Amino acid sequence: MLLKAILTIVGSGLLVTAQTSPSLTVDLHDASRVIPGSVYLAPFNMPGAGPYVFNLTGNTIFNGAGKIAPGSIHNFQPCTYNKSMHFCLWNGTVSNGYGSGDALILNHNFLVDKAMSGVDYHEFDIKQSLDTTTGQVKDSALLTSYTAVRRDLSAYGIPNENNQGWVIDCHLRAMDLDSGKVVFDWSSLDHVPLNESFVLPTGAINGLTQQFAWDYFSIARLSSGDYLVSSRHTSTIYRVSGKDGSTVWRLGGKASDFRLNGFTFSSQHDVRVVSDNGNTLTLSLFDNAYNTFTPPHGDPSGKIIELNAAAKTARLVHQYNPPQAGLQCGNGGSLLVLPKGNVFIGWGSIPYVTEYTADGQLIYSAHFGGIGSSASSYRAFKAPFTGVTPTR
Repeated sequence: MLLKAILTIVGSGLLVTAQTSPSLTVDLHDASRVIPGSVYLAPFNMPGAGPYVFNLTGNTIFNGAGKIAPGSIHNFQPCTYNKSMHFCLWNGTVSNGYGSGDALILNHNFLVDKAMSGVDYHEFDIKQSLDTTTGQVKDSALLTSYTAVRRDLSAYGIPNENNQGWVIDCHLRAMDLDSGKVVFDWSSLDHVPLNESFVLPTGAINGLTQQFAWDYFSIARLSSGDYLVSSRHTSTIYRVSGKDGSTVWRLGGKASDFRLNGFTFSSQHDVRVVSDNGNTLTLSLFDNAYNTFTPPHGDPSGKIIELNAAAKTARLVHQYNPPQAGLQCGNGGSLLVLPKGNVFIGWGSIPYVTEYTADGQLIYSAHFGGIGSSASSYRAFKAPFTGVTPTR
């Protein structure tokens, strides 16, 4: 029914701008230095929530609000599937910080080519790898899912039945898109002890019931080969073996294998590999410095970090500060390194997108909601628009 509904609605040509749709207001646009492209957003907590594409002057290119599928939409972005450009997004329901829904791959006409059900919204990405047996390029989807399970939480003051409270087990999965087979499955409870979390059972994650299970972990961005798993509640980035799921190293948090030279990060999102040339690994991340459960550690920012594997040191290469000081970003956020080294940042629960030169000069700033409003976009992306603009 979901796929049929999507095909019917999208195919009917009803994807038109509603009067209540979000708008992108451009505050700064240095046209000579910004990288060409379009802005991909999935605003929520505001009228007209849904997937949108805007040009750099703020005009709406695509408005899919209420037309793709019912429910929340996150991670709307261009992606490569079957050797051609597509659009990826997650659609479903969100409760207490995690989701249950469908990962959808849409073609350039916004019709569904592939759907995967029962997944969470924190990560949905498609990676390409070479099959050394056949010589063919294979597509695999990186997905997350969250499951509430029983655990002894008596050490955390949860005197539930037989001292068995509820905690979220976060799974990272790689799925072969040709066969639908899960080729890698990693469980946070199997590899990360509960005491690494800085967030204790409280409020809507008090661990007393299945509905309010303790979310001690939050999976974010992954890389190919081995995987990078980012936990905002342990403020740690884990390199996970793609062969057996074991932890290769930790960056940040309570048990870091690297010495952080003159900087910190916490409650981070969207960790990505910028470059990897053996002994030196360069990462990008969005540093929230706040998670809504514990006091903030400063302003949010984008960071580029260089790791020296031999010396086990980490240094801050660049930091990109928000459009205003004193802001707090408790949820979401993303950072993309663009051509020529420019950096594009979506500020999560701060309804802004910005672009910087590699050395940190702000050259583009736009907002889709006011500072202090509830408007958010889990992530923001910048890339050329390859779809067919719908008409009436």
